[in-house]
Amino acid sequence: MEYVYFIERGLVSVSARISEQEFVEAWLIGSEGMIGAPLILTQDKTPPHRRVVQVGGTARRIPAREFLALLQDLPTFRKVLLRYIDVVLVQTSQSGACNAVHSFKQRLARWLLVAQNALEEDGLPLTHDVLSQLLGVRRASVTECLTRLEGAGSIRCSRRLITVIDRQLLRTVSCTCFDLIDREYRRQLAAQPWRCPAPPPLSDESESE
Repeated sequence: MEYVYFIERGLVSVSARISEQEFVEAWLIGSEGMIGAPLILTQDKTPPHRRVVQVGGTARRIPAREFLALLQDLPTFRKVLLRYIDVVLVQTSQSGACNAVHSFKQRLARWLLVAQNALEEDGLPLTHDVLSQLLGVRRASVTECLTRLEGAGSIRCSRRLITVIDRQLLRTVSCTCFDLIDREYRRQLAAQPWRCPAPPPLSDESESE
């Protein structure tokens, strides 16, 4: 890992390997987060997860060696990033528990809500194939469940786009796992005094590593 990326706009999935060729999503990164979180804890530049840009956007990057130096020199910066690590841990653990005990309809609703928060947009430009890979289920199951959610009026599906049109209705479909994830994000990051508006995008920055 040569660079650390701070996402300004876009959606990046971090996936864990379940077989030689298969990965399942462990957590999502949007404008609230960064690519390179393991460096904060271990300074290991070769983490085992796979990171894939699912929705393109913009990001600011910094060389890993400079990032590690800043962690030592700027204690408030390090404190904020440790709070972000806590949010990631809650998201991964709660998502794992959700995947083990809740219905796929609830899991999909939870994922759509988390993705909407991370992207900060109602429209999610994702295909059924991508969702099936991220969630580790058959494409037919994704299509069937999206059709049911659309029929209930919580989302609208079009080619390569899923739009959340009734967030509150979608929350009633989801289990309480989303509320727990969202509450931790707001407690650790959104309500903190250091949170400030994002800087203007840089057109020449890379989207992912």
